[in-house]
Amino acid sequence: MKFKNYLDSIAGISIYPLISLVIFVTFFAGLLWYVFKMSRKHEDEMKAIPLDDGIVKKTVLTVLGLFVVPAAFAQGAEVSPYQNVLWYTVLLVLGVVIAILLIVMAQVIMLYQKLTTATQPAEVRENATPLFSPGWWRKFVGFSTPLNKEEKILILGHDYDGIHELDNRMPPWLQFMFVGTVVFAIAYGLYYHAFGLGEFQIEELENELAMAEVQKKAFVEKMGAGINEENVTLLTEGPGIKEGGVIYTEKCAACHAADGGGGVGPNLTDDYWIHGGGVEEVFKAVKYGFPEKGMISWEKQLPPQEMQKVASYVLAQLHGSKPAGPKAQQGELYEKPVDVPTNPVPQALEAAKQ
Repeated sequence: MKFKNYLDSIAGISIYPLISLVIFVTFFAGLLWYVFKMSRKHEDEMKAIPLDDGIVKKTVLTVLGLFVVPAAFAQGAEVSPYQNVLWYTVLLVLGVVIAILLIVMAQVIMLYQKLTTATQPAEVRENATPLFSPGWWRKFVGFSTPLNKEEKILILGHDYDGIHELDNRMPPWLQFMFVGTVVFAIAYGLYYHAFGLGEFQIEELENELAMAEVQKKAFVEKMGAGINEENVTLLTEGPGIKEGGVIYTEKCAACHAADGGGGVGPNLTDDYWIHGGGVEEVFKAVKYGFPEKGMISWEKQLPPQEMQKVASYVLAQLHGSKPAGPKAQQGELYEKPVDVPTNPVPQALEAAKQ
């Protein structure tokens, strides 16, 4: 832990691994350039150098080490490194390094084949087909026998109108594809049917629909789409009241005045209301409006959450204030309903005792 604290105290410590990877990539890029530019004379001089038979093994272990070592350090990390842009850069550089390693390994194998083939007898060299050579590619795609040597695979007696039949084998790529489909089918059957580890399409659809329903519900709750005139609640403080004031100034002040004293619309500061003075009634008035009296419906312009905020602003801030030039009273006196206790029996007994 102390060593980790020491590292955290070093300024710009996060850039050091990236610099190391850049140096690493530069080294292998130079090595790759060296291999491609190697002359025939220099290649002949290297024939006398004894090659290590374990070079392929060591290369594989090196590539595995590139994956194992970062994974071992990542196990103790509390925060995912993929959230850092620098980590994406490191992964990109690491991918380039791995690609360069693979290319270098292929070049080493080709060089090793050239050096070993040169020391073999002439008959062996003629029939040898080094890896990644044109002969290897012809065999892979199924054209292993040249046209001038087709008599070797000619089927005698199969001559129809001058068309000869050849005993040509199935192309390796087609064999690999066939074997691959068989292996895939076996793995698919075991994974989905035998062990039941995977989900079928109908199960995936049901899970995705359930997840979409949860996300939809969360979105509705976040955006306030579930608020209506029956379940709306009064906001008394916080940023919701401030946002309601901004909405009121933009949408409502033209008719009701900036201080709520009224103009074209009625006064919103007194206790007289035409359509009710509860939060449910005010919300309903904002939502549906009264087109016959000149008030438009804001249902299509404001989401339910914003209509709740502006209704709460009217009741929590404007109502009860003293505007500069209030409009005359309109409607009927609105008295806030008193909450009736759900179980009045205990209160009645307490009053009787007193």
